[in-house]
Amino acid sequence: MKKSGIRDYMIVETGFDDKKYLVIKGKLIDDNLEGFSLETDFNENLVNDKNKPYSISKIYEPVKLDLPFELDIEKIVKNQNPKVIWERKPTPLSKAVLSRMKKSEVQKYVMNLVYPCVIVK
Repeated sequence: MKKSGIRDYMIVETGFDDKKYLVIKGKLIDDNLEGFSLETDFNENLVNDKNKPYSISKIYEPVKLDLPFELDIEKIVKNQNPKVIWERKPTPLSKAVLSRMKKSEVQKYVMNLVYPCVIVK
């Protein structure tokens, strides 16, 4: 999926923390009305270039919201059970490469990965 395919009321999930956001008018918002701008924070491949671990890893079909509504994304997902319509393939993370790095290098390396990740030999 591409950024241009994201529509209002879709639920998106970021890879690093599996946090869900509701898409409204080009913004990804959480229960506290905080989040990201689809336009400025993500490239067309749904990668957050400023903070790669927070790239979009999963997209759910749009949900139905009746006004007024309580912004509780987990509750909305639980009640409506939207289907996953796109999921990012995991980024391979080499166990051998990690084992050769210093601890300080590992953190920098991991923070430049697009999540989700899968450890390989």
